[in-house]
Amino acid sequence: MAARERECGKCGKTFRGQAVLCRACRQVDRICQECGKGFRGDQRTCRACRVTERTCSVCGQEFKGIGSRCRACRVQERACPECGRHFRGDVRLCYACRATERTCDTCGRSFKGNQNQCSPCLQLERQCIECGDAFRGTNRRCPSCRTSQRVCKMCGKRYTGHQQPCSACQKIERTCTGCGKAFTGHTRRCDACQATERECSDCGFRFTGTRRRCKACQVTERDCAGCGRRFRGLGRFCQACWRAALPPGEWESRARRYGNSRRARKAGAQVAGPVPAKIYAAIRSSGPCVYCGATAAGIDHVRPLTRGGWEHESNLVPACKSCNSSKGNLLLTRWRPDRVAYAVAHSPKVAAEFARLSLYGGTPDVVTESLEVLESLGWE
Repeated sequence: MAARERECGKCGKTFRGQAVLCRACRQVDRICQECGKGFRGDQRTCRACRVTERTCSVCGQEFKGIGSRCRACRVQERACPECGRHFRGDVRLCYACRATERTCDTCGRSFKGNQNQCSPCLQLERQCIECGDAFRGTNRRCPSCRTSQRVCKMCGKRYTGHQQPCSACQKIERTCTGCGKAFTGHTRRCDACQATERECSDCGFRFTGTRRRCKACQVTERDCAGCGRRFRGLGRFCQACWRAALPPGEWESRARRYGNSRRARKAGAQVAGPVPAKIYAAIRSSGPCVYCGATAAGIDHVRPLTRGGWEHESNLVPACKSCNSSKGNLLLTRWRPDRVAYAVAHSPKVAAEFARLSLYGGTPDVVTESLEVLESLGWE
């Protein structure tokens, strides 16, 4: 019997096939008949038992999977039959047409996608089958075990990762499925469409981004993959190894570009000419960090220059290196409530800016939490 367009007998979604139910509705909790493990799907055996070493019927390369063709031969440029938009993939419909509003079977939360479970419920705490370490994800092996030295099939370069091709070859010209703008990357949506207001899964802080945890929670103690030195950061390499891997003169070029843009912003934000160096020195030595009470090592603009702040004495406060770097160009209502509450209680400049932001708008959760901390300190 030939596959044809039909309507699912359970959810009513239109799909192409020979079965009565669509693939999403056929996936139920089962027990694999080979290994005995529990899994969710529509086959008699789990995916791990079906994956074997095969030879691609098109290019002849060895690959590990369950189909007759490798992923590189299955993925091609095609036009979505519903919206007509061109995309690169191995399915008939683009992601935007496949993703629908649905309810998670586990937590009951509404989300948009093409799975029966939302992303947080799919990423469960599990144990790596190779090293035995506990990790959170959807794979059988942790990211460290999946990462290995590979040769890109497209450009021939050696790289460290767990995907083919390399990251540089994955970034191609695409059209964002959210806003329709053209961008270069390896995802279906541009960074602006992926960044949403969310709550950190570790500390509960509200932030705008694409990850489950805020930047402060992502920073951890780790060993550098290059020199083995212990450092605190986000990447695999410490700053010294990262700088050494850059092309000659690249670091100096970046520093010059940042310095030029910084000076241009300060010049454009001046009120009555540049702030004298002696005023900078006086503010720096006027007391400890207004955000945490540590020794001040620099100057922070209470309202960042990129957010309309002035290069004036009334907008400058002493700050330590940690708070100055963490705050960056964030407004007070977008930063850590505990540090903001401490600064409001110890600095009239910060208190005035926080009152202005609370009056004319901000992030409600952060404002409320900061006010609760201030009330506990006896501030009115």
